[in-house]
Amino acid sequence: MTSIFTVSVDSVESSTLRGRVHVINPDVPSVPEESVFPLSLLMDAWWHLDNGFLHNEDDEEGGGDRYPFTEEEGKDITAGMRLKDEFSKLHELVLGKRIRVTEDGYLLADDGKTVLEPKRKAKDVYKLDSGRGYDGISHYVMTPGDAEEFSQRAAEIITSYDISPYRNVPLLSEVAALEHPNEPWDPEAPDGPADLDDYGVWDLLNDRSFAELPYAEIVVTVSDAGYLEHLVAGMRWATTMTGHVC
Repeated sequence: MTSIFTVSVDSVESSTLRGRVHVINPDVPSVPEESVFPLSLLMDAWWHLDNGFLHNEDDEEGGGDRYPFTEEEGKDITAGMRLKDEFSKLHELVLGKRIRVTEDGYLLADDGKTVLEPKRKAKDVYKLDSGRGYDGISHYVMTPGDAEEFSQRAAEIITSYDISPYRNVPLLSEVAALEHPNEPWDPEAPDGPADLDDYGVWDLLNDRSFAELPYAEIVVTVSDAGYLEHLVAGMRWATTMTGHVC
């Protein structure tokens, strides 16, 4: 799945996170304002670390991932988190739960080999969506996410969430100069930030470095500092999260 935003953590102090969300995908040109969005980012960072997927990349100017610890240290951090079990549940609420099954759909234990007794098919026990596959351990099927419960958890966990005005947004005159190079900009015309919904803006942004792309600063406060235990200043990762539940 194509990344939608790049998230940077500037500071973590007690129960408050300060960071930036760079808008990198014209299909989603604004930072979601609902509290489910920052909660999905906290869950996504946990998932990246727990699976060893967050590390330093070489393309600094291109906005690559950044993490000040090794992949193994990241896994150790998530393993020692006081709220690690809750993050696992949050992940299931957004993306659904993976259910291990035999090739013909019978439930398996977590080892991916032992057929559970009494022998039952997953479709007779769980509500399933269309997700299915094989992960090298066993076949699996997926349950759907739960948007209502995730929204309720966000209301309980995210006590405040603020978004700054957007930075680095091209001016109307800059977009006009690209789209109509032979038509001088009227100096009397009102100028100001262009609309990021306009695909013409993205034609201009294509030639800009990551540091020059539009972003908004975010400040997120949570009900328990344990929800920020895995985050550290300097980390950065690309995400597909929007707060939308699958």
